Amino acid sequence: MSGTHALVDIPALKRRHPLGHVVEAAGVRLRGRGRVRQGVCPFHAEATGSFTVYADSERWYCFGCGAGGDVLDFIQRTEDLTLPEAMRWLDGGHGPASVAAPRPAPAPPATPVVGPPRDVALLTAAARFYAGHLRRHSEAQAYLIARGIGRDAAAHLGLGYAPGHGLRRDLAAAGFSERRLRTSGLFTAKGAERFAGMVVVPEVVGRCVRWLAGRAVAPDRTPRFQALPGPKPVLGRGRLGPAPPWTVLTEGLVDWLVLAQWGLPAGAALGTQGVERIAASLRGCPRVFLAFDADAAGRAAAAQLGDLLRHRAAVVTLPAGVGDVADLATRPHGRTAFRRRLAQAARIVG
Repeated sequence: MSGTHALVDIPALKRRHPLGHVVEAAGVRLRGRGRVRQGVCPFHAEATGSFTVYADSERWYCFGCGAGGDVLDFIQRTEDLTLPEAMRWLDGGHGPASVAAPRPAPAPPATPVVGPPRDVALLTAAARFYAGHLRRHSEAQAYLIARGIGRDAAAHLGLGYAPGHGLRRDLAAAGFSERRLRTSGLFTAKGAERFAGMVVVPEVVGRCVRWLAGRAVAPDRTPRFQALPGPKPVLGRGRLGPAPPWTVLTEGLVDWLVLAQWGLPAGAALGTQGVERIAASLRGCPRVFLAFDADAAGRAAAAQLGDLLRHRAAVVTLPAGVGDVADLATRPHGRTAFRRRLAQAARIVG
């Protein structure tokens, strides 16, 4: 390793950044002023306020989802950072940081993903705008229900609807400059809203939206699928944390919505291209179940990914006559049938 890395005094770092201040700066409103303060957990959907901060130990714990740790653990989870990155983040991002016994850094992807930097604050504001319109648009709600996605799941996943007007005005009123709007990818070169007439699906990491994709509601709308310009992530990967014990990887956007509705840890490749990129994004996950479409392209992509992931991967074979996971969601006992096929695949990887 080249360069000199200064050792970081972690206790001093934590004293400079009290946990309660960091948590509230991240948007979590804490109640109380004593040793124990509570708020709504930023890591899972709840309304009761199970997220607890202990001032004497500078630790946090959520009684709802079981997550916990110190201020560095909180930053790692909310910002999707490694430990050294979280230390740099707390001190303003200036200079390298290391500890006497750092954990090994994850290997870089075989093919680095290069694209325009995302304006996370702007995308998060846009997602709120879309979510508000979904609650008022019965046709979009009906479309989701017809695809097997209920209202509670839609709210939990942060889904929205783009009416095709009002977004620019809303974001400008929130203080975003015209330059930021122009470079956000939310508008076409001619100024039209990119996701007009679509259900909008966010890629969420921590509490921030880092990417958006859309699926047309009207059957005659073209294109049927839209995404922000630049490289596509594995949709849903940001929700799984750095090292999920297992995940189901599917092909399409609606497939992923269905699996998330069923409570399964899942991601969507959003197509069959770029299998090296997809495999790289799954590093740190010891078990990957491939539930791709039952057509030639889906079978070929699953085979390629299986070769790259080796013993970590197993193919979920869909029932005869079922084209994809989204198709299965509309059939009687579809969830039960998928779980049965998933259990069969689990026996393959032991």
